[in-house]
Amino acid sequence: MDRLQYLRLFSIAGGFLVGFWLPIRLIGYVPSVALETTFDLMISVVSIVNIYLHFKEHKLDYKRLKNWINLSVLFDLVCAIPLSFFAFVFFETTVESVLLLNLLAARHIRKIKPFLDNFDSLQPITYRLVPLLIVMPLLVHLTACGWIALGSGTAGPDPDKIFEYVKAVYWAFTTLCTVGYGDISAKTIPQMMYACGVQVVGVGVFGYILSNVASLLSRSDAAREHHMDNLDKIETFMKIHYTPTHLRARIRAYYHYLWTHKKGYKDQSLLDGLPAKIQSELFFHINKSIIEKVPFLSQAEDELIEDLMNELEPHIFVPGEKIFRVDEKGDALYFIQSGEVEIVLRDGKKVATLGEGAFFGEMALVSEQPRSATAKANTFCDVYKLQRDAFERVTKLYPEFRHHVEEVVQKRKSA
Repeated sequence: MDRLQYLRLFSIAGGFLVGFWLPIRLIGYVPSVALETTFDLMISVVSIVNIYLHFKEHKLDYKRLKNWINLSVLFDLVCAIPLSFFAFVFFETTVESVLLLNLLAARHIRKIKPFLDNFDSLQPITYRLVPLLIVMPLLVHLTACGWIALGSGTAGPDPDKIFEYVKAVYWAFTTLCTVGYGDISAKTIPQMMYACGVQVVGVGVFGYILSNVASLLSRSDAAREHHMDNLDKIETFMKIHYTPTHLRARIRAYYHYLWTHKKGYKDQSLLDGLPAKIQSELFFHINKSIIEKVPFLSQAEDELIEDLMNELEPHIFVPGEKIFRVDEKGDALYFIQSGEVEIVLRDGKKVATLGEGAFFGEMALVSEQPRSATAKANTFCDVYKLQRDAFERVTKLYPEFRHHVEEVVQKRKSA
């Protein structure tokens, strides 16, 4: 975080403390002189910081008077005056009604969401929970303090201030989240009106919490929901077209593979929205160790490897599917990310079984000779394909490496 972000965090924390402290003070919880003076000076500091942030974030010149004519700045200027401190110095008392003005400093809690927007790596669940965990306790606290100020209803005042506060918090929770349990109810007209107002606010609070909780629960396993939605669609499609049972089983097996290995997503569909540079860097991070196993690519520089990564095409092959056949024109190199591939000669003899991290068909990049064997998937296979056209297009930008490739071709031909 930079300096402005630290100041914004200080402003939000200060606003929360103001919102918690002043209502307690205003309903008769009298602190020591030192503590009240400390809090009063803290409110002044927070307000000055808020004024500073206003001019910095809006890129205003604080020397120009018209920039000060703003309701937010005027509120902070009022809160910056240490009213309690002056009252103690000149009158040795505090005018509690004046302290209500300092509650204006609590409004900066609403800046929590713009503050969180500055963090690129923040998870969506955190972005939703943090404001809820800050605003909800403060709302309950303010509601409880208002209830105490009106006499606490049928519960009445209590000599034990902590017990009185806890009962008020209990009433506030039950009234905001439901309609209360009736064990604590209003007695006077102001209390009845206050309870009605809290219940109206509670409708919004309950709806807000319910929608956020439902959203968090759905997002907690968004990949499974996406997968199940795809399954529902494909099942409907197969039913409409009277798909044979054995084919249905293969389709379900494919989607099961997608779920167990990719959580229902295909790599390319997720990355299409990313810039090409970021895509290549991501593939470079994931597959560098695989592509470097190709002999004539092992000496290539990182920048060339990164450019080649951007040309890779992901493919999924199902069990028994032929990736290429013998005597076909070679046009691509393949890298196995996961799965098992069998290499079979013309006479049907199996010469190799390749697994994760292996590559095959590399001569197609440096020679136009036909395939000398057939490659067949034994299991579901995640494979990256590098086309010869893309390989030639990239290597033309690196003359030294291009010369190295031509030497490899000549050696292979002479052998």
